[in-house]
Amino acid sequence: MLILPAERRNELLAAARAAFPAEACGLLIGKRDGATVTVTALHPAANVAPAPCEGFAIDPAAQFSLQRALRGTGRAVVGCFHSHPNGRSEPSLRDRANGSAEGFVWIIVATGDKDTIAAFEGPSFQPLILRA
Repeated sequence: MLILPAERRNELLAAARAAFPAEACGLLIGKRDGATVTVTALHPAANVAPAPCEGFAIDPAAQFSLQRALRGTGRAVVGCFHSHPNGRSEPSLRDRANGSAEGFVWIIVATGDKDTIAAFEGPSFQPLILRA
């Protein structure tokens, strides 16, 4: 299960809309308690993909820097988020091909006529139940 407070949902939607037509991306900061992950903050990142309208890439240096900053705080990078402009909130073939660590959370925000948010857990991209 993924606990995603309304404020974080609003931030995700705002980031996706602001990045349009490119994909927004960033890291999820939070805590894990057994099978439940709680997102406490978002860390938006620049999309450094060669074609940011077709995919996303987070600079690994930014991720390592954030992980260092979180040491000893009780919080950690628990996953990532990205948007699918005019797409669907489900993992694309590219998302699945990029793989994921065990338990790493992926949030996908689809923008368009109807904005939707879905969450998945790596490495199999198993859907997660979202709660506020």
